Amino acid sequence: MIKRFFGSGRGDKKKAAQVTQDHAREREQFSKLLAAIHATRIQDRMAVLDRFLGVEHHLTLSGLAGLMLDCDPALQDIRFLRDTMEMFCQCGFARKRTFEAQETTYEHQHLGDHHDHFICTSCGKIQEFHNSRLEHLQMEIAAGLGFHALQHKMEIYGICADCLSRRETNLPLTLTAMGEKVRIVEIRGEGSMVGRLASMGLRKGLMLEVINNNPAGPIIVAMQEVRLALDSEMAEAIIVTHACSHPSNSETEG
Repeated sequence: MIKRFFGSGRGDKKKAAQVTQDHAREREQFSKLLAAIHATRIQDRMAVLDRFLGVEHHLTLSGLAGLMLDCDPALQDIRFLRDTMEMFCQCGFARKRTFEAQETTYEHQHLGDHHDHFICTSCGKIQEFHNSRLEHLQMEIAAGLGFHALQHKMEIYGICADCLSRRETNLPLTLTAMGEKVRIVEIRGEGSMVGRLASMGLRKGLMLEVINNNPAGPIIVAMQEVRLALDSEMAEAIIVTHACSHPSNSETEG
């Protein structure tokens, strides 16, 4: 699922009114570009473009193949779709995105438009956003360093509001996300387990940062300036609560 968040400078009503006109113009441009580069299967690629332009969110190749189900079976071929999408990217009609731990996706590239992304590491949801103050600040910093910026992308990984609202307030360390800051609220288990963790400096009230939470290996956490490796049994015994510090709405509005 993809949500889009944009500032007031990019009105949704105005954009909606231009969609049909923009798509018709882009279709005409792409047809001319394909002819200019002597591309094969032009009509087939135009059919893919029509479906792609009608979807305003990130599409995987398998998702695109699903959109082509009512077309010629040849248009559902993943190799053909990959080749066509790469052509869209080369011609400036699409952007290829490969977010961490997710399948590669493609999104429609609107000329003159830029947005960045929040990616939920729990459910995979992508939230697009644009902030003019942030864009200005980036250019200001670049100019201060004598750097001429041409393009950029920002990907912020975290936990979306929906996933946070569904989580228990207190949960085992095994269920936390990479990069999350947590506070130990309880250590469960037999006396030997409590003793083992205590010998490592782990106790109730301590703040931890989750460096890596790979199910295939130990959980790596940071305790102040010390990194610790915890096996699944140890991590399951440590009950924590989310403790990342985020400014409130009133603080950000000031």
